[in-house]
Amino acid sequence: GKFDGTEINIGGAKHVLIRDDDILVKFTGDLSLDSVDMVRDNVLVYVENDESETDGGILIAKSSSADKKPSTGIVVKVGPGKMASDGSLMSMDVAVDDMVKFRDFAGMDVEIDGKEYSVVKMADILAQF
Repeated sequence: GKFDGTEINIGGAKHVLIRDDDILVKFTGDLSLDSVDMVRDNVLVYVENDESETDGGILIAKSSSADKKPSTGIVVKVGPGKMASDGSLMSMDVAVDDMVKFRDFAGMDVEIDGKEYSVVKMADILAQF
């Protein structure tokens, strides 16, 4: 956001220092689904605002409250995982095309190619189905 990070001046050029946890995605060129890669233990989830039916016949209703964000969706991209204290990457428990339920208000909204997505940390995913 506008107020994240600390502005510094190096050689007459403005720069902003931010925490690595504030980075949601990385991309090269234009922001598109093909150019986006997830970082750390982040998961890109496609969320629909309308009711939908799963392949198993479960009807997922749109939120009954206008101010409540959707918290279910389909996994589109998965990061490499969180780094453990020994330097190894911890495995991710979800895969592309999994349907997931995550904590209400946990995801950060991102618009890519005109569609709404949420960037969710693996720890905030409650269920996979």
